[in-house]
Amino acid sequence: MSKKIVYIIINLLFLNVNAQIFNPKTSALAENLTAQDFSFLKEELKNVQVVMLGENTHFDGNVFEVKTEIIKYLHQELGFTTIAFESGVYDIWKAQKYILSGENTKTAFEKSLFPIWSRTKEFQSFIEFFDKNKSKLKVIGFDSQITGDYGERELIKDLYDYCNQNQLAFKLNKEDLELVIESINNSGVFDEGDITYEKYRTALNNLLTNIDKKPTEEIHLVWKQIIKNLLAIGEASYATSEPIVSTFYTTSDDNNRDKQMADNLLAYIKTHPNEKIICWGANAHFVNDVSSIKTVILKDHIPMGSYLKKELNNKIYSLAAVTAADSIYLNNVWSKTPLHKNSFEQFLKDKNKAHLFVSSNQEDMKTTQLNRFFSPIDFVEARLDLLHDGYLFFNQVKQSTVVESEENSQIASIKSTNATARFIDIQKQKIKPAATVLDEIVIINYTKKFTYSIVRKAIENSSKNYPNQSFSSQQHTNIDIKLQNQSITNLDFINNQFDRGYNQSDRNSKQLVAIKWNSQKEYKPTNIRQFRSLTYNNPIMYSSCFNSRKSKKFVYKITEVIKYNNKTIYVINFSIPRNHYTYTSRQITGNYSGTMYINKDDFAIVKIIENWEFMENPETSKYDLYGWNEKFITKEINSETIETNFEKINNHYFLTNSEIEITGKLFDQEKKSYQFKIYIDSSWDNFQIENPIKIAYKEEIELFDKVKYNATFWENYQITK
Repeated sequence: MSKKIVYIIINLLFLNVNAQIFNPKTSALAENLTAQDFSFLKEELKNVQVVMLGENTHFDGNVFEVKTEIIKYLHQELGFTTIAFESGVYDIWKAQKYILSGENTKTAFEKSLFPIWSRTKEFQSFIEFFDKNKSKLKVIGFDSQITGDYGERELIKDLYDYCNQNQLAFKLNKEDLELVIESINNSGVFDEGDITYEKYRTALNNLLTNIDKKPTEEIHLVWKQIIKNLLAIGEASYATSEPIVSTFYTTSDDNNRDKQMADNLLAYIKTHPNEKIICWGANAHFVNDVSSIKTVILKDHIPMGSYLKKELNNKIYSLAAVTAADSIYLNNVWSKTPLHKNSFEQFLKDKNKAHLFVSSNQEDMKTTQLNRFFSPIDFVEARLDLLHDGYLFFNQVKQSTVVESEENSQIASIKSTNATARFIDIQKQKIKPAATVLDEIVIINYTKKFTYSIVRKAIENSSKNYPNQSFSSQQHTNIDIKLQNQSITNLDFINNQFDRGYNQSDRNSKQLVAIKWNSQKEYKPTNIRQFRSLTYNNPIMYSSCFNSRKSKKFVYKITEVIKYNNKTIYVINFSIPRNHYTYTSRQITGNYSGTMYINKDDFAIVKIIENWEFMENPETSKYDLYGWNEKFITKEINSETIETNFEKINNHYFLTNSEIEITGKLFDQEKKSYQFKIYIDSSWDNFQIENPIKIAYKEEIELFDKVKYNATFWENYQITK
C-alpha cells in the first residue's frame, strides 16, 4: 500500500473520530432575540473592556438586528458606551462631530459608514437606538479606508485647514492630493501623474514627525491616526505584487489594513483607558489567533484581532456570528454552498435550534475542526478556541435589504395610458437631433490656453445650461445583441423616468411601462435591470472630462469650428494619459478619449462622443456571464463608444438621444473566441419640469425584477400593478 493511500486513510479516520468526539456544550437561545436574552454574557465578559461583534458576511440582515440587541444589553447592563465600526477613522470622527452639533443621526451615519450597513433596513434599529441614547453613547471608526461622503468630500480640505491652524508645513498641492486620494479610493491605483509615491510618503511622514512635537491633545492624536491611514492606503495602492485571487474573505493582501486597523483602535484605547468599547465588523478581522490554520492561502494572514489579543489579552473578547446558510447571494444569483458533514456549522445545524451560543472556554473547543469562517465556499481546519472566544449561531440567515431614501419615500403612480399604442411605432417615435447643417467650417490653430478656457467656461456654465431641479420624462430604447455579426437578441422597451437634476451624482430612477421582445437566443438576460446602467450614461453628471478638478489633467485640442443649426460650435478633441477608474469611470483598465461640441454663445455642450479602448480584462470577467449560453466561460470587453446628444428645451439642455456600442469576445472551454456586439439606441421625450412624476427606487427595482423573457414572445406588453 502506497504512503499516499495510507495518509489518506489515516486522515479520513481522524476526521471520522474527530466528528464523533466533538461535542461542546451549547446553549439554546430564543428564536426572536432581544436584549434580555443575552444575560449569559455577563459571566462571559467579566473584566472585558472591548467586545468584538463579528459577522460572517456583510449582507446578513438578521445578524445586524441581533447585533443591535447585543449592543443594547452591553450598554444598559454592562456599561459599554463606545461603538467602533469597521469604517473610516476620519469619516466616523466627522459623523460624531456632526451628531453632537445637531446633525440628523441617520444622515451622519449614511455619510460615514460603509453603505452595506447604513443603507440597509436591518441596520435602522441600531440607528434608532443610537439616536435615542446619543447623549450617553459615542461612535468611532477603526478602518484605514475612506468609507463615506465625509471622507470623499471633506477630508483633504480639513487636513489643510488643520495644518494651517496649527502652523504645520505641508507642501503637497491640495488639488493634486485630492485626485491621488480619489484614485486610491476608487481605482485602487496610486496615480503618480501629479504626485510621486515617494513625495507623498515623505510629506505625510514629515507631517507625523511635526505633529509629535505638538501637545498631547485629542485633535492632534486624531489627525495622527488619519495621516497614518493615508500612508497605509497609499502603500497598499502602490504595491506592485500580484493580488491574491481567492474565494477567501481575507488573505495576506489585507495584512497592512488589518495592522493599521489594530493600531487605530489601540491608539484610541490608550488615550481613553476607561471607555468600554464594542467593535462592529467582520469575523475574519476579529480572529484572535490563526496559528492553528495550515491552509496555504490563509496561514500568512495576520488579522486585526491577533494584534489586539496580544496587547489586551483577557480584556478583549471576540464573539463571532456563525451561520448554517447553504447558499449565498452573489451578483444577483443564488449559489449553493453546502455544509461539510464534519464541520462546526453542520454540528450546530444538527441541534435544530434557531440560535445557539457556544463558549470557547471548554475542552471540546480545543480540538481542530472544519469551519467556514473565512470563505462562503471553502472549509478550513482550525482550533475553534483560538479563533474566537465565543460563537453565536444562526440557523437561518436573511439577506439585508436596501432602505428607501427619504427623498423618494413618496411613490407616485405612473400612468402610461398610451404606452402600448405608441410602442408599435417605437422606431418612428424616437427623437433624433436635427441633422447637422455645415454652413461653414473654420479651421484655426487655437492656443492650448484658449482651448482650456472654452472647456472651463462650459463647466462653469453647467448649472445654468442643464436642469438642476427634478423632472420626469419618457425613454424609448432598442437593444440589439449580435454574436458573430448575427443578431441573436433584440428588444424594445419604454421607461418612465425620474431625474433629480444634472448637478448631483444620484442616478435617475425608471419604471418600465412597455416591452417587446423581437428575438432571443444564445443570450437570455436574467432580467431587464441588467441594461439599466447601460441605457443612461449622462456625461454632464459622470464624465471626468467635465469635472472641474479632473478636467485639468486632460489634453484638449480644438479641431474645427462649425456652424450647427445656425450656431457656432467648437469641436474639441480630448484625451487623458491615465487609464484607471478615477478618469475613465470604467472598472476595466483602458484608454479614454473623445470629442465634445460646445456652443460658442452659451458654452453648452450639445454633443459628446466618448471612446474607451480596454486593456486586459480582470479575472472576475469569467464570472460576469449572466444570461449567456452556458458554453461560454469567459467574457472580454474590447471597446465602448457612446454618443450623447443634448437639445435645448425651454431654458435648459436635456439629454435627448444616446447611442452606445460595446464590442468584445466570448470564449468557450476550448478557448475558441466569438465576437459579440451590444448596440443600445435610446431617446427621451415628454419632459415634465413642473410637477414631475416621481418614481421611487424601490418601485423601480421591483418592476425590473419582475420582467423576464418568456418563451412565447411578449408583444406590446404593458406592465400593470
